[in-house]
Amino acid sequence: MVDDGGGRVFTRSQETLLKDVINRIVPAEGEFPGAGDLGVVEYLDRVVGESPALTALFLPGLAYVEIAASRAHGKDFGSLSTDEKDRVLRQVEQERPDFFSALVQQAYNGYYTNPDIYRLVGPESHDPKSSANLMKPFDPLLLEDVRKLGRVYRET
Repeated sequence: MVDDGGGRVFTRSQETLLKDVINRIVPAEGEFPGAGDLGVVEYLDRVVGESPALTALFLPGLAYVEIAASRAHGKDFGSLSTDEKDRVLRQVEQERPDFFSALVQQAYNGYYTNPDIYRLVGPESHDPKSSANLMKPFDPLLLEDVRKLGRVYRET
């Protein structure tokens, strides 16, 4: 674990890389910000820091993202075009599936539990006692068509 006095897992360069990566996993669209721009990196730093298993996946996994970018394009991940980043991430997904799966899961967790995203997504709240939520009385006429079919359709 990297500790620069703040108890952090990721170095500044890893945070920058992670921000770029998760902005491709959950990109900005309309009024929804990308996961990296939303601050999900801080969430990931906390979650990964609490789990030795995630730390063991994330630190080499992030290093591999940079290695894959360099091998494929001769540049660091942050310097790549959007299409190049996506190709590198597809390669990482194929070659490091455990890391990539954990990364996607934790990125989604951090994104969709963020209060700003929660407000944008919903859910709509309804008063359970409102008349809109009351069940309508049963209408026995709904069964008339079934009764006309005969006993074989009503008995098991």
